[in-house]
This record gives sequence, C-alpha cells and structure tokens, in this order.
Amino acid sequence: MSNLPRTAIADLPDEERGVAEALIAALGGDLAALAWQGSWARGEANAESDHDFFLMMRRLDEELIGKISEAFAGGGHWSTYIKTEEELRQYPAHGRLQFWHGMWLVHGDFEQPPVARENILADLRYFAVEIGHDARYRLVHDRGPERASADSARHGRILYYRAKMALLAMKSRELLDGREYPVTRAEPRERTTDVDELAIIGVGERWPEVKGDYERDFAPLGLLLDRFVRKLVSELPAE
Repeated sequence: MSNLPRTAIADLPDEERGVAEALIAALGGDLAALAWQGSWARGEANAESDHDFFLMMRRLDEELIGKISEAFAGGGHWSTYIKTEEELRQYPAHGRLQFWHGMWLVHGDFEQPPVARENILADLRYFAVEIGHDARYRLVHDRGPERASADSARHGRILYYRAKMALLAMKSRELLDGREYPVTRAEPRERTTDVDELAIIGVGERWPEVKGDYERDFAPLGLLLDRFVRKLVSELPAE
C-alpha cells in the first residue's frame, strides 16, 4: 500500500520497542498501522526531543483511547499522532507530506493520501500563515520589559516549534523545485546559503543550548521567523 520503509520492532530503541509491543497487543485488529517518526527516528534527537509514533486506527472510541493511554503510561515524553482510516481519506490539502517522508513502518500498513503540486503549495502557504501569525502576535503584544511576564518562556518555546515548522517549509520547498525531499536537517543546511535559513536550522540543532536565551527574550527568534515568512511568501507562485 504505502511506499514507506520498514523497521523491525526488535531494532527499535528500548523505549519505542516497549510501547510498540504494548500497543500492538492491546489494540489487536483495530490497529491498522504503527509508524515511527520524529527526531529519534531520523537520528537527530536532543535532550528536548519527544518520542514520536503515528497510529492508524481502523476504528476509535473511548475504550480504545484508554488502551492507547495505558500503553504510554510511565514512559518518557511522547508526541503521538492518531488518525482513523476514514479521517485520513478526508485529510485536508495541506499536511499530507508527513505521511510520505520521515516515517518508518513498524506494524501493518496504510494508504497514504495523494500528494500533488497543489498539496505542496498548500503546505507552504499554511506554514507561512502559522509561523507569521505566532511570530508577529508575540512581537506586537508580548515584547518589551513592560510586558514581561511568567509567560516569556512559553512564548520562546512556541517560537521554537515554529522554527521547526519553518524547517518543514524548507523541506517542502525542495519538492516544489523538483528535488528529493530532505528527511534530515543536514540536507537543507547543505543546500542553502541563506543566513536566516541557516540560523533557523541551527535553532533546532542547538535548542538545549540556546533555549535559555530565547525563553528570556524571544524577540530575536520572532524577528528571524518574520523575515523567513516574508521571503517564503515572496517566492511562491501567485496561482
């Protein structure tokens, strides 16, 4: 069905292997597919990284949600994406690339939502809207010592996630230009000379080291993301 590579459960790290075995045992035939994704799967994890699974369910109800919760109980930091087969068939135009790149099947399989040029453009426009709004809202409403609050660290972390989204935009843009999708951040770093893009990639690579600075003062990161969005939009086709 899918074109995704596979990895054996036995080859997963201990944390992932234990949760995968628990999920497969608990969910049985209701689990259509289980995939490993995220920075641990790509070999790029740092001290701040979550573990990531994608669950494709044939059906979902409160009892099954409870079983999924139990499988993760007592583990580390997880970020799990759960969809039913019907939900994936109804998936919107943007966000479909995540089901084609950077995932390794652990169990079962699923039919990926189709991706065409308009889906790549939808991704880039969505990224521009989300990144631009979060950066500008905070620069306008939450910047400056007179507005400093206990929320400053939260603002910095939100913009960190938007920097990760900006990296996804760089990756999607490669497909629009007819090149291969770069799974790791090393590839877009090698393909760009833009100083702002290199800085954004560096934020993701060095977040445990730099987060204290950005959680105290998020403005430099917000301004960096604003510049990225303006350039990204200027390069998109007018269609």
